[in-house]
Amino acid sequence: MNRDRWHLRALLAASALITFGWIWAPIAALASPGQPAISPGRPERVSELDLSTIKAPAHRAQIARVVESMDRTGAPPPGVVQGGRRGVFRNAEGLLPRQRQGYWIESDVWPKKGPRDAERLVFGRGREVYWTRDHYQSFVRLR
Repeated sequence: MNRDRWHLRALLAASALITFGWIWAPIAALASPGQPAISPGRPERVSELDLSTIKAPAHRAQIARVVESMDRTGAPPPGVVQGGRRGVFRNAEGLLPRQRQGYWIESDVWPKKGPRDAERLVFGRGREVYWTRDHYQSFVRLR
């Protein structure tokens, strides 16, 4: 009888571990602050950004600063808010290429205290970078 209880406990423990893995693995795959928003691979250079649609030099420099920080650390520079739920952009508007949940990460462009403005950068795990100045009504691909 003791041996049967041990087998039953082992079976229950294995079932719990499998269930736990199925539930939590997809959640753990979502980016969280401090994790790189992009998959490892060839490091991109900020100079590879196409900032030709951004006219003001200070604006281009700030976007490059945020992109460089996200590439290097997975988080925006200090003072810049990483938006969304845990940084995840859901692409509810459907304007970006369709991907699984957690693929897109969003960040503000400018450091702010108080209300956020409409401008955002959206980063893909394939190293894409999109910019929106009108809170997801339109996007410009920067990389």
